[in-house]
Formats: sequence, C-alpha cells, structure tokens
Amino acid sequence: MLLRTRLQQLTRIYRTSMTRHLSSEGSCSSSTFDHENEHAKESLFDLYRNPETDRISANSFLKALEDCGLLKDDVRVARIIERMQNEKVTNDQCCNVELDRAAFFRCLGSKATIVLKAFTGQLIVPDWPSFKKTVGELFEKARPYKDGNLATYIPQLARTDPELWSVSICTVDGQRASWGDHNVPFCLQSVAKPFNYAAALNLLGVDYVHKYVGQEPSGRFFNEICLDADKKPHNPMVNAGAIVVTSLLNPKEGLSDRFDFILKTMRKFAGEQFVSFKNSVFLSERETADRNYAISYYMREHNCFPPNTNLVETLDLYFQSCSISVNTDSLAVMAATLANGGVCPLNNERVVSNRAVRDTLSLMLSCGMYDYSGQFAFKVGLPAKSGVSGDMMIVVPNCMGIAIYSPRLDQFGNTVRGVKFAEHLVESYNLHHYDSLSFAENNKMDPRKNPDTTRWNGSIDLMYAAKNDDIAAIKRHLLGGAGMQATDYDDRTVLHIAASYGRIDAMKFFLQRWKGDLNVKDRNGVTPLEEAEKFGHNECAELLREAIRTRAKPPTNSTDVGDKETNA
Repeated sequence: MLLRTRLQQLTRIYRTSMTRHLSSEGSCSSSTFDHENEHAKESLFDLYRNPETDRISANSFLKALEDCGLLKDDVRVARIIERMQNEKVTNDQCCNVELDRAAFFRCLGSKATIVLKAFTGQLIVPDWPSFKKTVGELFEKARPYKDGNLATYIPQLARTDPELWSVSICTVDGQRASWGDHNVPFCLQSVAKPFNYAAALNLLGVDYVHKYVGQEPSGRFFNEICLDADKKPHNPMVNAGAIVVTSLLNPKEGLSDRFDFILKTMRKFAGEQFVSFKNSVFLSERETADRNYAISYYMREHNCFPPNTNLVETLDLYFQSCSISVNTDSLAVMAATLANGGVCPLNNERVVSNRAVRDTLSLMLSCGMYDYSGQFAFKVGLPAKSGVSGDMMIVVPNCMGIAIYSPRLDQFGNTVRGVKFAEHLVESYNLHHYDSLSFAENNKMDPRKNPDTTRWNGSIDLMYAAKNDDIAAIKRHLLGGAGMQATDYDDRTVLHIAASYGRIDAMKFFLQRWKGDLNVKDRNGVTPLEEAEKFGHNECAELLREAIRTRAKPPTNSTDVGDKETNA
C-alpha cells in the first residue's frame, strides 16, 4: 500500500512538472529544465527516504531503477553510480551508501527527470516487471524448437554451439532486459546490411543511393546471381545490393578508414555497448566467397557500381562488416536506435536521420527475412533482419528493439527459434504493424499502456485543455470521466490554471459549473483570484470576484428559498 501511494504521488509530481514544462508557451530554456530537475530531486528524496534516518539507501534506489528497466551499465545510471562512489571513501561499495538530501541531489545531477519518469510509469513500457515476466515465458516457450542446421558454408560458423539461445530487448526509453546467453558474442552477418544502408542514406541521400540499388523484393535466394529489370540489384538486403551499398561508403578513402567509419557507426547505433570484430570469421568468409565474387563480377559487367570502384577492396569491406561482432545486449540497443528514429536511447545522440530510418525499416519489412519475408510480414508484421550466424533483430517502431540469437537455421537461412519467438510475441502483444490499438483482441496486451494511470491522464488532459482555452476538449475530457475539481500535486485546480493563463472562455465555463469553494487554495495557499491578479489577467480576476460576490449574497426573501428547495 505504501509503495502504491508513493507511485501515485510520484505520478502526480511528474505530470504536474510536465504540465508546467510543456505549457511554457513552447519554450524549453535551461532554467526551466533546471527548475524541473530540482523539483524532481526534492520529490524523489521526500518519497523514498527512510523517515527514521532521513537518508536514502543507494542499494534500494538502484534496485528500484533496475525494476523499471534502467540497468547499472546504462550511461545515465552509470553517472549516478559514479557520483555515489565519490560519496564513499572506498569505491567498491557504493551501493551500501546511505545518502542524505544534499548527497542524493549531487548524485542525481541532471538525471532526476528520467529517474522520476521511470518511477512514475511514464516510460514507454510502464509496467516493466509484468512485461519482463511475460517475455521470459515466451522465451522459454520457444526454447524447445531445435529444428534446423548450422550454416556450414562458412567454416567458423559451422563450429558454433547449436544450443545457444538468447533474447534481449531495449525500448526507446532505454529500458533493457535479457534472457539466456545474452553475453555470448556472434557476428552480424546479414544483420549488418540495414545499418550500412541507413549509413549510406544518411551520408549520400536516397536519390543517389537508389541510382545503384533497387527497392523491390527479389523473389530469389539472398545470394543469387541476378539483377532487376533496370540492371540493378533488387534491394540492399540481398547480397548483391549490400555489396553495392558498401561500395558507396566513403569510396575515396583508404580501406582501413572506411572500415573505421563502419565500425564507429555500429558503435554509435549501440550506444557504445559491446561491438567488436572477429578476424577469424572475416578470413574464413573471404576464403569461401566464390559466390559473392561471382555476383560482384556479374554486377561490374552490367555497370552496377559507381565509377572507379575497387572491387576487391569493396568485397573485403563487405566481409569485414559482416564479421563485426556483437551480443544480443548490444544488438538490442542498435535495433532500439532504429525504433527511436535514429537516436540512440541510451545517450540521446542522433546516429542517422529519421528519413534514413524510415526507408531502412520499409525495406526490412519487405525484404529482411530472405525468402520468408512475405510470410514473416504477414504473420509478425514487424521490420526484421536475420543473418546466417543465427542472429535476428526486430524493430517495433517508436517502442523497442529486439535482438535474438540461436544458430540453428531453417531452409531460408533464418533462426528457427527466433522466428517462433517473434510469432509468440505478436500472439501475446498487439505489436503487429496492423494490430488495432483501439479495438484489439481481448487476449492481446499492449505493453505501452498502464491502466493504473488512466484517471491521472484524464485529469491532466483536462488541465491542458484549460490552459489552451479549448472548450470542446474540456467537454470531451469531462465526458470521459475527468473530475472538474481534481487537483495536481500542488493542489492546483483548473480554476488556478485558467486564472494563471488568463483563459477567459475556460474560466466562464468552469465558473458556471463549479460546485466547490471558489477560494480554494493550492499547496502554497494561493487562490485562483490571487493567481489572476498576480499575472495581471484583469478580466479573469473580475469574473472570479463577481462569482464570489454572487455566492456570498444572501437570498432576497425566505419564500424564494423555500420555492427553490421545493422545486429541487
């Protein structure tokens, strides 16, 4: 009960601060951010401190963050931990620290707002523990699928342990969770293709890139020697198209610099999580690359490459990008960066443009799963890309990225368990691209919704409508169940909001229907009339004075009063 009360209070705090932050007439100054950050610190400390010691346990605080999905290696949380270590003489036991108010404020620094957002269920997946539990069950449900075989045409991949199985998820807010062998590294293989394509689009623009590569599903095997009707590779997700895209990446620079560019870009997608390179796979792949050489020479015969392309260097760079090593933890962040419109959720840095992401996801949906792409789009309905190492990433736009690793492949070259997990996921959650969010099946859940916050949503939306003087919206929210006399964390009512912004129409509407005390006070003892006078909104102030005078007038005669009571 205490935790629930805390969460309700925190929700009110967060929504109040967001109301004020977003209602500042479109401005977002550093002073406004600093004010809201300090307000969040005060609120967090007051609600999570131990009343007996007036301190907060660092260990309990970090555990609460982890329960919300923000892990200790998250750069935002890592900065808080670093400051906690500085509060202790020894640096190896920071989690045992108990922080007083001043120390807690120093540790939070500028990260108080994201912490408050996490604790109030305002991240993209508000009920993270329930979501994590359900996904864990789906992970185990897919474990028994052991059909398929390892990729044998690349000797290094043929030596992989077929029993490896892992899934990792990262949301657009940086909430993360992993199951199974999530620390085991593997090579991206074809999963590198969407990232190289997005980098090329960001660097060169869509028109230039698609002078050399098409946008249609090939209907052929991923490494087939064929071109489309315009004598171009069908799309960037098959080998031919990916090789051409690789040739476009900084072609005037040396091979080492070009590889550095790709590797650094991958690391930016991953928010500096684990991204490495496995030279043995690169050498193994290059030694068994007759098919890719044949594809490339065929394309050179048909002038598919830009002028002066060095074919051998291009193929080496292509093999190197396929040999970049990640684990599902880091690949999930890379997928989440695509889900987040090209901005890494862990550090809020833009990696590629939103247009580059949009075009990349479009081709992943139609071409990302080899010859199974059409069926996958039909059954799962999400952009995805698989590789012959057994890896697979799924992007839920504006929500999350999912990374999967299981080396056994089906006849199309896709991970067997990965495909099954994806199918189970959309059976449980309405994440399919064409699932209706308004009229979803009763047996499907929406991880983005938290039913506990519905009441607060209605009240805060009503306050937004009052701030905007939007009578139609006010009526709509009242009909939807919002309470006219609801208050925010500072006990401000819609009368306070309308008065402080001088919203005449909203003030008239509320005064005609207000049943409570017109001199209602907020937490600081301020009435709506005092708000209007403070900000110089004279017309609103006069409306309030007239309403107060009218209510204060005694009845003109007792008969009228009796008649009114009788009629009532």
